[in-house]
Amino acid sequence: MFLTAQQRQLQAVNCSWHRFHLKVNSQHSQIDEHSMADTIWQGLRIMLQLPDLLVFCCLWGSGLSLGYYLKSAFVYDNLWPHWYALVGGFMALFLALGWTLRKRGKQRYSYDHYYIIFYGLLCSLLGSCFMLSKQLAVSYYFSFVGLSVICVASFSYVSLRSEASGLRPARIAFGNACHASGLAAGFAIFNEFEPQRCGFISLAVNLLLLLFVCINELLQHLGTHNYKQSRDLVFNLLNEERLVFLPRPAVLAQFVGRPDYQLLPSRQWLVLLSGGLVLLLQRCCLLHSPVHLQLMWSATTGFVERSHLYTPFALYAAGCGLSALLLLRYTPKLVYLLFGVIQITLVVALLCIYNDEQPEHSFLFLCLIYASAGVLSSQALHWLLECSPFLYAELSLAVGFVLQLAVMEGCKYELNVEDDVWPALLASSLTYLCLTLLAIVLVVWLQPRTASLVDVRNRLLGIRRLNLPAAQTQFWHTNHFLAHDKQPHELQSVQLDKSRVFQQYPISDSTANANVNAKADKL
Repeated sequence: MFLTAQQRQLQAVNCSWHRFHLKVNSQHSQIDEHSMADTIWQGLRIMLQLPDLLVFCCLWGSGLSLGYYLKSAFVYDNLWPHWYALVGGFMALFLALGWTLRKRGKQRYSYDHYYIIFYGLLCSLLGSCFMLSKQLAVSYYFSFVGLSVICVASFSYVSLRSEASGLRPARIAFGNACHASGLAAGFAIFNEFEPQRCGFISLAVNLLLLLFVCINELLQHLGTHNYKQSRDLVFNLLNEERLVFLPRPAVLAQFVGRPDYQLLPSRQWLVLLSGGLVLLLQRCCLLHSPVHLQLMWSATTGFVERSHLYTPFALYAAGCGLSALLLLRYTPKLVYLLFGVIQITLVVALLCIYNDEQPEHSFLFLCLIYASAGVLSSQALHWLLECSPFLYAELSLAVGFVLQLAVMEGCKYELNVEDDVWPALLASSLTYLCLTLLAIVLVVWLQPRTASLVDVRNRLLGIRRLNLPAAQTQFWHTNHFLAHDKQPHELQSVQLDKSRVFQQYPISDSTANANVNAKADKL
């Protein structure tokens, strides 16, 4: 059969298109091998930019101040009823409430985080100056105000700066790891009989952080970078149009009548309150438990024959760092489920092996327990920051911080358990087991998939996207450059892969005869 010039041109185009698809498919497998490594490297590179790196350093500095206080309270037995934590919690709530009112008035995020961090660093600097003059009581008041302000502003900034690629949990976990490592460093450095040396270290850290905050603001003024925006494009667009704080009816109105969406009842407050409360209690009840700390210290002394009091906090910080690495690759739900089961198993094993006369036998189990507790710890922060309404995110974080301070102070005033360790250990372990088991159930059941902040909000508000039908493979849907009025028997299907079918025209003589014979048989 002789082909016309137009038919030969179309056949040449079809062959070229077919070769193009084969080439793309051959390169697709190579791209998949390197896409995950490229994604992880891109996330690390973004995290190491100056505004993001600086906020992580500020979290480390706030952890340093908290480490000073914890060692003063738990090791040197300074248990008289001061109001350090109460002042810090009140300051966090006051800051969050004022911040919420400001956002409600402006109807947008203005990214004032570094101004608030600057004030927190000034308070911490004043606390260092009082420590240099050996006035520890006054120093702790200013230090608690500073670390409370820095924690709320820093974690809020880390969450807002995250892109929509799913790296928000890893960034929050890395910030939590910086805070925990600062806590371990402060616990290791502090010595109540040498407060001036500790004050000099804290003073140097705070002065350096203040200097870099000023440099960061100068670079912002010069236009070198822009730290007052998120890497989440959809969130940025809504924030610029002052639509980010819309109430639920206004958000639902955008999806009414759309066949590809389904509107369900909202569960945002249910998820936030139930999951946030349980996860916060699970996060801090083991870390600040006096019976576990005393058992860890005695087990460390018996196992390594040296008194490393900072060991539980160093292991906890190592677990927080491991969590940040794992969340670069795996989902928060999978990591929490896996290490939650591991934690339950380790606590049961500790109860089985515990011996009053030989506490060193519990050393390795306690090491793994504190490390796995660090892996689980960032989930509470992630939950509060991602599941809260945008308008109340900082307020939810401040309430969670106050709850953590309340648990810490409550554990500090527990009775001395050195004479009768087993009942206290059993009660504390059973409480922790129940909280961990309940937290695992809530995370598996209620945890939304991490994506853009707007997507997470829509899911919690009951806006669900329906599964669309499979992609069309008909001639007029795939070959747009050949949009002619052709009948199906005039086309030949070419299978490119499992989900793509290429409709070729013109077809060969044998295929055409087969189609004609099949049509005749039907008639």
